[in-house]
Amino acid sequence: MLPVAFVPLVLARVAAPCAYEHAGHHFDLRGAVPSELSATSESGFRYFISACGPTQTVCNGAPSVGSKWRGTKCNNLGDEATRSLSLLDARDPRKGVNITYRKGDVCLRGTDETVDMGSRSLTLSLVCDPSVSAAKLRGVAEPSMCETVATVVTHRACPSTSSSWAGRLVVLLLLAGGAAAAYRHGFFRPGGPAAQQLGRWRDGAVRALSSVDEGASSRPI
Repeated sequence: MLPVAFVPLVLARVAAPCAYEHAGHHFDLRGAVPSELSATSESGFRYFISACGPTQTVCNGAPSVGSKWRGTKCNNLGDEATRSLSLLDARDPRKGVNITYRKGDVCLRGTDETVDMGSRSLTLSLVCDPSVSAAKLRGVAEPSMCETVATVVTHRACPSTSSSWAGRLVVLLLLAGGAAAAYRHGFFRPGGPAAQQLGRWRDGAVRALSSVDEGASSRPI
């Protein structure tokens, strides 16, 4: 089992179901994990997980993004409606993302002296690897009671910046077109609208400075 550390930096905007954008980096995680991946832990538990929808294997008649099994007994690990996303590394979005699901089945946590009732959670740590065509489940770990972390390597966790650059290109083209049209209509010629507007701004600034100087000279020392 692999311990997984992650930095809880929530991404800024949800673009579509299981597609996100952060600081110009676009993540389309639909298909990041096929309908189901499975693994067996060293302790003998069997896990079934998915990323953006319920698994094919259904636990206790309730669809879930993940479940934990031993024999015929199982627990659901998270509710799809609670999905949240964060970067694996806050300094480098290219490393991949975490998808976290909460409000799974009831879980007892604590020590022999104190026991609290909570709910299970599942974090999918999706590691970016452009060379991986099909998602690979690297390992499953339980770093604490009621918390499951599954590490998946997939090219879908690699961000794209093409949409951001396309938007910037459109803006630049619009600005260039507007400037060309203004030039053709003489907006920038001497005595044209641009020169007249600059003259009005200059005159206004001179009047404002003059009023400040007059007020300062009339103020008692």
